[in-house]
Amino acid sequence: MMSKVTVLFAFLLFSSILGNSYALPFDELSPSDDSQNQIIFDSNIVDVDSNFFSENNFKRYLIFGSNSLPDIDLDDNSLHGIKSDHGFFSVSVLSPDSASGLVSQGYHVVEDSQLDFHASEKIIPDASRIGEITGSSISMQQYNASGNDIVIAIVDTGVDFSNPDIQHSLARDELNYPMMLDPDGQGIVLTNATFTAFINEHGELRNYEKEIPSDVTSSVYFTRDGVFLDMSQGGSGTTIQVYNSFYPQFGDSVIFNGTISDDMKIGNGINDYIKSASGVYHFGVMYQGEFLNKIQVVPVLVVDSIVAGVYDTVIPDLSTSWTDYTIDNFKSDSKSDYDFDFTDETPITLGSGNEFLVFDSDGDGKNDYSAGTFGAQVLDVYGVIENNSTTIHDSLNAINGTLLPPLDSDGNFFGVMTDFMGHGTSSASSITSRGHETYDIYNNTKKYSITGVAPDAKILPVKALWLGDTVYGWLWSAGFENTDNHWKFSGKPKADIISNSWGISNFPLTNTSPGMDVLSLILSILSTPHSLDDDYPGVTIVSSAGNSGHGYGTIGLPNASPFGISVGATTNNVFVGYGPFKDQPRFGNNTVHYDHVVDFSSRGPSSIGDPKPDIMSIGAHGFTPSSVLKSDKDSKDESFSLFGGTSMAAPLVSGSAAILMEQMKKESQNYDSFAIKNILMSTATDLQNDPFTQGSGLSNIASALDYVHGNNGVFIVSNDASYSNLKDILDPAIKNINSTEIGFKKFNFPSKLFPMTSWFAGQLLPGERTTATFTIENPTNETLSISITPNTISLIEKTQFDGVTTVQQQDSFLNETGTYVPNYVKLSDIQKNSTLDGSSGEENTIPDTSSLMILNLNFPFNQFMNSTSEVYADDLKISSLYIYDWLDNNNDTITTSDELSMVNRAGSWGTVQELRVSEPKEKFTGVPLVGVYPVPEIFSFWLGNTNQNSTSMDYTISASYYEKDNWSLISPDSKIIDVPPKDSTTVDVSLTVPDHLQTGVYQGFLTFESDQHSVNAPVSFVVKHPIVENDTTVLIEGISSDDVLYGNGYTKGAFDMSSRYMAGDWRQYYFDVQNELVNTAAIEISWELDDTNLAVFAMDPSGKIIQTNVPSGVFGHFDGWPSLDWLGNSAFSQGGGFFPVKNKDATSTVLYVPLNQTGTYTILTHSTLFAGNSTTEPITLAAKFTNISPEIIMDSQNNLELESMIIDNTSDMISKSNDTSDIIPKSNNDATVVSKIDYFSEFDIGLVTGIIVGIAIGILFLFIFRQKNT
Repeated sequence: MMSKVTVLFAFLLFSSILGNSYALPFDELSPSDDSQNQIIFDSNIVDVDSNFFSENNFKRYLIFGSNSLPDIDLDDNSLHGIKSDHGFFSVSVLSPDSASGLVSQGYHVVEDSQLDFHASEKIIPDASRIGEITGSSISMQQYNASGNDIVIAIVDTGVDFSNPDIQHSLARDELNYPMMLDPDGQGIVLTNATFTAFINEHGELRNYEKEIPSDVTSSVYFTRDGVFLDMSQGGSGTTIQVYNSFYPQFGDSVIFNGTISDDMKIGNGINDYIKSASGVYHFGVMYQGEFLNKIQVVPVLVVDSIVAGVYDTVIPDLSTSWTDYTIDNFKSDSKSDYDFDFTDETPITLGSGNEFLVFDSDGDGKNDYSAGTFGAQVLDVYGVIENNSTTIHDSLNAINGTLLPPLDSDGNFFGVMTDFMGHGTSSASSITSRGHETYDIYNNTKKYSITGVAPDAKILPVKALWLGDTVYGWLWSAGFENTDNHWKFSGKPKADIISNSWGISNFPLTNTSPGMDVLSLILSILSTPHSLDDDYPGVTIVSSAGNSGHGYGTIGLPNASPFGISVGATTNNVFVGYGPFKDQPRFGNNTVHYDHVVDFSSRGPSSIGDPKPDIMSIGAHGFTPSSVLKSDKDSKDESFSLFGGTSMAAPLVSGSAAILMEQMKKESQNYDSFAIKNILMSTATDLQNDPFTQGSGLSNIASALDYVHGNNGVFIVSNDASYSNLKDILDPAIKNINSTEIGFKKFNFPSKLFPMTSWFAGQLLPGERTTATFTIENPTNETLSISITPNTISLIEKTQFDGVTTVQQQDSFLNETGTYVPNYVKLSDIQKNSTLDGSSGEENTIPDTSSLMILNLNFPFNQFMNSTSEVYADDLKISSLYIYDWLDNNNDTITTSDELSMVNRAGSWGTVQELRVSEPKEKFTGVPLVGVYPVPEIFSFWLGNTNQNSTSMDYTISASYYEKDNWSLISPDSKIIDVPPKDSTTVDVSLTVPDHLQTGVYQGFLTFESDQHSVNAPVSFVVKHPIVENDTTVLIEGISSDDVLYGNGYTKGAFDMSSRYMAGDWRQYYFDVQNELVNTAAIEISWELDDTNLAVFAMDPSGKIIQTNVPSGVFGHFDGWPSLDWLGNSAFSQGGGFFPVKNKDATSTVLYVPLNQTGTYTILTHSTLFAGNSTTEPITLAAKFTNISPEIIMDSQNNLELESMIIDNTSDMISKSNDTSDIIPKSNNDATVVSKIDYFSEFDIGLVTGIIVGIAIGILFLFIFRQKNT
């Protein structure tokens, strides 16, 4: 019996997906605990070498190059790839040493990234309010619309279809076979152990008396107890091969040997047994993890029930697996509870509709256990079928990357779809749950059902845990087949919609900015008709915006794709009173509020400058049916979960798109992906936020169907300019991609224009004028009179309140140990220059014209992070921010939690919190009350909760009130236009850039409004600074601003030590280099306060990162670090935190940027840390664009002086680098957490962001050795 093996498995896969991706508002509870993320690799069914499941140093890499393969044999290590006459692309598992060797040979090597999954007596029809908020309930009532037969590919962690509420939604082909894809390669089940039986001419089974053939594992025998597979073999046991679904994280190989010692029953007598037409039974074991951090071991029998040699039936021993899964310990004497019996199990065949591996342990008619769904097509990414010592399928001629059939007709393997994280299942069930099951959600005996947005849509699950999996999954779902090392369009997409609830935050590792990176480009290409094949119709692709807000520019890749649909998140307070939120006074006492922007929802713009996100939906939070998997035999847990984040918002919009497609098909209306996006955006409900926060607004499928059916005066709007403006920017990036390397003969954006609702006016110079033609489509039977108004959102009033927190205050209503309340401040007490002594007689001072209220809470950095601590970030404390509607029911003027209704909240581990309230004047029936909640304990970035009581901190609350204002830069030819019935009308709209506008991105809306409907078309444009002459100097002075909306010249406080790399606030500068002689730029970025830190990136016209002040360096790149100032993951932070790295002085940084072509260069600034003395801080940029070359230096004294200046500045940067003393934390386990050393590099690594061109920059390099629990 093997000893218990306990390991930490895939920190990102468990921690970030189950916790941070769901974006649950736990405040102090949100940071994860490593101790809960351990898997026990133990079983009484199969014995495994206890040393096998140890962590290894293998990593997945994306490798590509031209002409030939590297000297090392990638064929032995490649997962899948494409080879052509022009080059190759491969996803491979290598050691870091091998990867470094490839770089030294000139090949492009990028470490593959794990995906960040952007993851809350009367029967209430929809406990999540999905139908009410999305409009799907009205759509069903009025139009009988439910997404019938529209196929949605869920590219996620997999989908478990065991819950009866979603079993009906599994997509099937014309043979009724399940449509499921696993490009990650996890779902292979080997069943190549064979047991031969002697069956006479009467079909009676006899004991095998002859010598067993050498190619057979063992035999079948019978006794009076029944018919058995001989596993014990005289006590020696049977060795079988088991597929290692944990590879490459754990185990030295993808296949390991296990020993089975207990004979498996397959019959009761010589005439009563499970039939095999050939007399050869195939046996194997499923060995996989699941989201409760346990191992599922399922014995499986495969038989040819009809035709000898054609295996068609799978029989899983789920009762034995359930016993093994729920047993308290794994001692040999506990085996008496195992039945090791296939005869009491249900045979499963493909196409039967019963492919679900589920088990009802107590016979109550409700399943308690799931092991996935049989019938997935799995990509043989590790070459198991070909390279296995036992030839599994001679005729298949499988190679690395072969897509395997769902069931091998020779019986040696089959595919299974699982979801051991639960994320993909929640994504799918938020769409297709029928609402038939009922759940005691709030543990008060009241039953609720959970209905998805499109219950009759079909789900095609695509398991993708790595960046390298997603492209294969997208292409396959879009109808492409990999034939002869090329992707060829099959003639029809398998899916109508692709839904992505994940992203890649660590974009510097791709060496490109989000939107211009290869993944975003592929998404944009797949969204565009005729881009990859003349007959390709395009696919609607919906992606979650990400959970890295509240800063701007936080939308990552591929969510920044201009032609996909990016979805942000809104509130839905149904989580109040559920589970960990029950009896927590800071969440109030009811669930009535919803439809406000969530603080963590990622925002635009992308580096391109186009408006993102496109649309919004529920993200905080909702309930979804989950897999039926109890933690133990006596568990009373029900099969639902709280889901949230933009991970939930994206599938809800995908479901809305499915309903829209269904109805357009019924009405015989043509559509493509652009039309679907335009209709959804044109029918969204305005949330009164800016475009970079909300896009067009909240998705409203009922309004979209009104357009389809020509009802209620609903119209849509689109323009002809955005597509061509975006295409002009993306084409240089497309040209950098050798499409033959990724298997395409055609890979470009068509010249045909596609209409878009949002207007990206392009990247313009001061004084430049541009015009777009907008088309208004009226499907109704009446003439519509529509006004056209350009507007922005303007600050009309800002008030402040200064205070000091009181920690660990208790509620008089819920006075329980360890339960605390916020410090309450009336909104009316937040006045200009108000203090603790300030008071107002008015209960509600919200301006009547305010359409948006933004509350901020800021506190000094030295109180957020204790500077006297010996270890950086070892002593953290925050206060989170709440806004309530307070009804003082007993008129005692004492605030208690039973009188509070939470409207919105904000809580990030940084120095500035932000929450928003739409239409604030309408949201309060009582007294608006602000809550400042001091987190009760101190946290360490390295170790998590220190269990030390927190202390008071100074804070400032600011309330900013906004209203829509006329945008004078934009002028329509007509302010009012009439659109005839069932017709369309066009109007030209012009934008003129004032000469004084500084470089940056600008945003606003074009509002088209009738008496029944309005469309908010987001508008944005970029202002470029022209560089015409050599030796051009530029000074862009910072702006002190009270405005917390996106603006140029300042940055917001928005960093988060517990979020992901994109968290913080991003600003953009654009320089149009028109002079070919200019080949160098010296750029200084400066700010005001020492505790603020800015990372800076420079991109060339194709979006490639060509310089940064925080390069990852060679070693950092292969450790998966996106930049030098990133601290990586820890027990506290699932996404990583930041460390100050400044190459000049405490308030400035210098970059020397190589310029090798004319065109627009982009500078991105990222506020990774923020002082917290205010909500914003000015940024000043000073630059000189010149030519540095030996000829110029010899001929020009001016250039000699410039060279001297650069050398002096470089020396100054090196001499003023940060203190390099070792930083070693205190730890009970005496583990070293951080050390740092000076590091010099002139190494040009190709795809690494630390590109050093001509000048050696002294930088600081961090080696992080994180403590692991033992």
